[in-house]
Amino acid sequence: MPDTRQKIKRYLKNMPPDVLGVCNIDSIEILEMTPGAYNLNYHFMINQKDFIFRINIEQQSGLTNQIKYEYKILKFLASHSIAPKAYHIDDTKNFFNFDILIEEFLDGPYLIFEEAQIIEVAKLLVNLHSLALDNMRFITWEDPLRCTFDFVKEDLNNYAQKKNSNKTLINLSNKLMAKSKPLIDAKRNMFRADSLNHTDMACDNFIKTSEGLRLIDWEKPRVDDCSYDICCFISEPAQRWCSLKVMNAEEQNKFFQTYVRISGKNADLLWEKVKIREPLISLHWILWGANKLCDLRDRHTVPELLEVHEKKTARYERIARPENIEKILDMS
Repeated sequence: MPDTRQKIKRYLKNMPPDVLGVCNIDSIEILEMTPGAYNLNYHFMINQKDFIFRINIEQQSGLTNQIKYEYKILKFLASHSIAPKAYHIDDTKNFFNFDILIEEFLDGPYLIFEEAQIIEVAKLLVNLHSLALDNMRFITWEDPLRCTFDFVKEDLNNYAQKKNSNKTLINLSNKLMAKSKPLIDAKRNMFRADSLNHTDMACDNFIKTSEGLRLIDWEKPRVDDCSYDICCFISEPAQRWCSLKVMNAEEQNKFFQTYVRISGKNADLLWEKVKIREPLISLHWILWGANKLCDLRDRHTVPELLEVHEKKTARYERIARPENIEKILDMS
């Protein structure tokens, strides 16, 4: 999309300034573009005020109205010091061929695994999981454990059909699924869809701002058992997507105990749920990376995101290694 920056400028010049909370649109500066796996995120400034111009290329959530859903979520979260502020949505595709979201730019580094920041994650998640859901219409996994199993099964089925899929990875995935299956009906009643989960706890979705830790990329939040976000955060494949360093056992325990202490959850019950669910969530991350690799090798990646995904090839390879599943099998 070589002329995207100029198109963004033209688009912004036609917007009413008050939509973005500015008096006028005199000066527009397009800064760096930070690509996600499904979006192109352009940092821009209007009269020294920072924004993100988010172009949604693919729908990670499976919703046809994903940008509208994300916008409504950000509006819902606006007063809770959890997420960026949303300013504008355009799902008409009249100017771009894709849906558009303009939101607040959050200035600060991504999360790193040090004790102080790990504790801040626990506090943020308690805040998120404690929100009253009001009358918002969220995606909901009514049967969280069964839905997790079915979700990962679909990941595996999709991967098995890929031309360049790894047979060892498929066999190991089937072993882990078979090992998890007896627990689904036996333990499913332990899980409750009673809290809003972000569902993508990768380090680069956390921004350490001057006002505290914030979460970005609200593409697929849903009502679920709080154990999903907890499992996602402590999942080693999820950590390896962003970092060569992963949390050690002491750091994981600090995170978990902080969450339990602040939330008032029953520690034994919550830990049992985490131990049941985390292997499946880790397998989801592994298969997600494996599917992205196959799409690249099979030339099925959409053109607008091809360069983005090619640059992330090493990260996909890091989480899609068969030994990552072997490690889960040894530990579960």
